[in-house]
Amino acid sequence: MVSFALRTAAALGFLAIAGTASAATLITSDAGYTGPDLQIGSIGQPYYLFTGGPTALLGGVTFSSTTANSVIGTGGYGLGSNGFSNAPIIGLNSSNDTMTLTFDTAIASFGLGINYAPGYGDPVIAAYDGSGTLIASFNLASLAPISTPGAFNAFAFRGIDGGGTAIKSFTLSGAYIIASANTGSPPPAVGGVPEPSTWAMLIVGFGFVGSAMRNRRTTRRMV
Repeated sequence: MVSFALRTAAALGFLAIAGTASAATLITSDAGYTGPDLQIGSIGQPYYLFTGGPTALLGGVTFSSTTANSVIGTGGYGLGSNGFSNAPIIGLNSSNDTMTLTFDTAIASFGLGINYAPGYGDPVIAAYDGSGTLIASFNLASLAPISTPGAFNAFAFRGIDGGGTAIKSFTLSGAYIIASANTGSPPPAVGGVPEPSTWAMLIVGFGFVGSAMRNRRTTRRMV
């Protein structure tokens, strides 16, 4: 089991992995965060774009994924016991794949609003340097779990500080996991809370909302 200790920066929600050379830290609060802002709506996507990328976002960030079924944009994403989201997101539709955010310019730290479906894999975030070497990797389920039972558009801030090593790319993997705005409060979602029958349908498919969403026939608009 990986051991970890609180650092003096704990007031800002930083957790440090003991014994790592880079002294990289897991960020669990957006207090004092100064990293770049993830601008998902920047591609002007008014419904889910199913893609593996690469797809450029504003702010010098490029999205890519190991599966073409990853999503960018606004749609309906069920998170099992953690509720439901229809905010602008990037999201995986598999617990066996990886989403990557690559930065044009290496940065000291990066974080964003995250949620996932509990019990369907282990949600992991990781940071890499410019040569592709792993800086740090954190299993959120064990180190900083996110619990939002039955919530609507709920996200919790999670990120990584490189501890002096510049971050060139950031990955999310291992679960049905989504990410929205950098703070824990994403832009207002489209529409209201789904009716119970609709909610059940959405949760069953996690990121997919039936063939209509897959075929991009939804009429929802970005906020």
